[in-house]
Amino acid sequence: MKKSIGLISLLIFVTALVSCSSEAATEETATDYPAAIMADDSIYLLSAEPMEEEIDESAVIGYTEYYTDTFPERNGETNFNRELNMPFAKVEGGIAVLYENKWYLCTPNE
Repeated sequence: MKKSIGLISLLIFVTALVSCSSEAATEETATDYPAAIMADDSIYLLSAEPMEEEIDESAVIGYTEYYTDTFPERNGETNFNRELNMPFAKVEGGIAVLYENKWYLCTPNE
């Protein structure tokens, strides 16, 4: 009898543990967003590599004003850098953002 109760308790514990870990995994993937910025009412995704060319200051069309932990929903909002006032400029293929002292191409999220 004691073995049966111990086995049932162990089974309940393992079931609860598996249930909690699968919920945590679902929550993690639900909040994992690609690095993005919103400008001109469009979402742009940050490229992994910096651009080789420099961007002239006259091409700057704005500066980041907001940070979010989710996907950007307003112009000037980013989810990859909490520091604000990063300049971004219109370039061929999307926009470029000055991040960590290098320009990165951000392409439209299609």
